[in-house]
Amino acid sequence: MAGKQFKRTLKRAIDLETMLTISSDALMGMSKDEYQVVRRLATRARLDRRPRYVCGLCGHAVYAPREGRTGQPYWKHHPGAPEDCSWWTGMPSGVDAVSGRQFDGAQESPLHAKIKNIVGELLTADRRTKPESVVIDEYLITEGGRRRPDVRAVYDGVPVVVEVQLATTQIPIIIQREDFYDSEAYRLLWLTWNFEPPAANGRLLSSFEDIFYSHNKNLFSMDNQTVQLSRQRNEVILRAFWVRENLWQSKLVGLHELNWLSSGRAFAVAPKPHWHEDFLARWRAATGEHGTPRPERGTLLAELADKLSLIDVDDRTLEEADIDSLINCLLSLLDGHPVGSRQKNLVEVLNTFLNVERRYRFARLVRRFSELAERKEILETKSVQRKLEVALNEKQDDPESLTGRIALALFPEAFASRQKKSPSS
Repeated sequence: MAGKQFKRTLKRAIDLETMLTISSDALMGMSKDEYQVVRRLATRARLDRRPRYVCGLCGHAVYAPREGRTGQPYWKHHPGAPEDCSWWTGMPSGVDAVSGRQFDGAQESPLHAKIKNIVGELLTADRRTKPESVVIDEYLITEGGRRRPDVRAVYDGVPVVVEVQLATTQIPIIIQREDFYDSEAYRLLWLTWNFEPPAANGRLLSSFEDIFYSHNKNLFSMDNQTVQLSRQRNEVILRAFWVRENLWQSKLVGLHELNWLSSGRAFAVAPKPHWHEDFLARWRAATGEHGTPRPERGTLLAELADKLSLIDVDDRTLEEADIDSLINCLLSLLDGHPVGSRQKNLVEVLNTFLNVERRYRFARLVRRFSELAERKEILETKSVQRKLEVALNEKQDDPESLTGRIALALFPEAFASRQKKSPSS
């Protein structure tokens, strides 16, 4: 490292005994007496072959030498820390390199090990946890394979796995674990420590972003306060993070209060739905077996015209174009039962819909949507085939038409693979 000066890129360290965070600025601001306490504790821990301070980002062991030129202390990684840690400070030299080799070859960071034991302790104390069901760092072996979760337990009568995520887990590992636990009917909670949201216009580390999306755009973290509250209340308390209006929000939440996705991952606060999802939810709520009545129908169609910036098109124009009937037909196919109709089944819905001549131009769209919604069996019924045969002889609306634009705007997921398929299909 000759000719180079160490930079204070390692911003925060965590004291594994107190779980308190000590920033680089706080370290440099310590009195000589305070610094000597840290220096001696770090040295004693190294001699005892156990870390005392760890990097607040990657969780690997650090110590606090002084910089030769200025005499100022700074946090520095021991050997074995991952070089892809964005706070990595390089390999120590001289005596430091020799004494630091005791940390080489570790399978997990000391912070990671500390956190999973804390989680196990808190789960054990929670009355919702099945007695003696908490298992820390042992293989779960099934017919589908094996994994070694950080912590697992039966919580509220359901098997739950907690995986501690610090900074370096890659997306293939994340997906493999999620798929395995999902296949074994285990709920999975990714948990980090002392999470700090990125600054405005900043982005998450990729590994955090991956689990953010796994948890329905939530992140879960623990810190000193959540641990203290958990111990006081004898229940697991987490800090949930989410984004609203481009700003990070957070709140304390009990493990028992979480919502669980069908994938087996949790969320505390549902993300704001996309416009089309919210629109269709309000359309469904306003629709009965006789269709979508006014004034709700007019209000929603006016919103649709405004959202799509349709020039010289208002709610009356869309009604005259039978767009409300088309929306109900497509929703019926998507939901698997009649929407806005007194018909008994989807075959009757399509037959009735295509019985009106002015709707013939929708036939190709309806047929395509039936396939995308996996309702092909309806298309195979003779009555529907006859209706389609007649309707398809007329000129059809295309994706660039008013009809096509509306269908694509309201049902983007259904048409996501449209470009990959033949335009004539």
